[in-house]
Amino acid sequence: MNILTDKEKRDKINEILKKEEGINMASQVLRTISRDEEERARIMRDEKILLDYYSGINYMKKKGLAEGIEIGTEKGIQIGTEIGNKEGRKEGRKERDMEILKLADQVSSLEDLEKFKQFLRG
Repeated sequence: MNILTDKEKRDKINEILKKEEGINMASQVLRTISRDEEERARIMRDEKILLDYYSGINYMKKKGLAEGIEIGTEKGIQIGTEIGNKEGRKEGRKERDMEILKLADQVSSLEDLEKFKQFLRG
């Protein structure tokens, strides 16, 4: 049995504490130290909980930001490619149209017209 839970032993200790002032003071100091240690442990536990909480939030923010950048980059590349393809097709059509106009200006006979038609058919 533990000294603190055994009523007979605890009563004996309390009796000694009443008679001996030095022991009583030491007992008081020991209880104060014990309370201080409990308080210190509670504070450290609470601080660890907060640190873990904010660390988790910070990790999730960084992870979310990285995922957002990745998704945004992929979307940006996709949009850029689509725009580039459209502009490239427009530019290609303009160049082809200019070539056709130049060739059309050179048509002066039926033979030239047949060559022109063949060119257009590709």
